[in-house]
Amino acid sequence: MLKKEFNKEAQPTMHSNIINLNTELESRKDHRALTPRQWLTIQLRHDYNQKISLMRAIESHKLAYKHRVKEYVEVAERIELQEERLLRMD
Repeated sequence: MLKKEFNKEAQPTMHSNIINLNTELESRKDHRALTPRQWLTIQLRHDYNQKISLMRAIESHKLAYKHRVKEYVEVAERIELQEERLLRMD
């Protein structure tokens, strides 16, 4: 399997073959390099994808948080009941 290498000078947050190809074409002064509009479109798509990914992570963490809070409340209630029973036994 070939290891992909990314040009970190192009855009450190955007690891894309298109970005790497564009950087290479620009360095060669090739006519096929991306226009500023195409470049912005690619960045916008990347940002949309990142936004979706972050929203999914937030939702996942919300669910985990709710689950942990529910467990905490159950354990706290159980502790209170056990303490009351222990005090009654004395």
